[in-house]
Amino acid sequence: MIYLAKMSEETKRVLIALAIIILLIFVLIGLIGTAIRRLAKNQGLQVDTFMHDVVKTRVVKTPFKFRQLAYRKNHRLLFMQAWVPFLMLLISFAFLVGYMGIAKRWDFNVFDYYGTDGTNGEGFTTLFFIFDFKNAPRTDFFGMSVVSNWPPVLNSPYLAKEAWPSYVFTPIFLVGAVWFLVCVEAYMARLYRIWVLSKKVFIKKLEDYDAAKNPLDPASTLNE
Repeated sequence: MIYLAKMSEETKRVLIALAIIILLIFVLIGLIGTAIRRLAKNQGLQVDTFMHDVVKTRVVKTPFKFRQLAYRKNHRLLFMQAWVPFLMLLISFAFLVGYMGIAKRWDFNVFDYYGTDGTNGEGFTTLFFIFDFKNAPRTDFFGMSVVSNWPPVLNSPYLAKEAWPSYVFTPIFLVGAVWFLVCVEAYMARLYRIWVLSKKVFIKKLEDYDAAKNPLDPASTLNE
């Protein structure tokens, strides 16, 4: 407490800011991890659904056949889930390349926020605040140079007619990319579930078997 009382106000602000940033990072990582686990669990259970009948009816009797059929069904499910986002990615790239070719703008930059005078940028970043972290105020904190205040603003959000191709390309691309990644993650979760079930469903255990309580039929013994 005495050490905290001796700290300058600037150092205290830096300490509080760092604590908040670290807390937010942990919360964000936790939320992402929870979402991934839930998605993996739900998608993994789809293996149980599409393999239930063939296992119950003894159509599939070995781990190898189980994996072989399950992989085939999993590939088919990936195609059914991922063809729309994959098509969105193709459309977004085709649109951007087509525009660059028609307009003869092969130097078109979807990240440009400034343009020539700060009002005619051609990238989707014109819609966001851009901060100059290189020239941000800094202070020494336990031997480290850390940002002590808000950095200068390089760009405030604005709409630019020159950036309309970026406004079309970026949302289509981002939605398609995130959607496609979710489909791939679901596919990997099902692969793991297939491997687990192929070992678990056909395993033969003697752990709870008691030969004294389950004697052989005398007739079958005589036949041997």
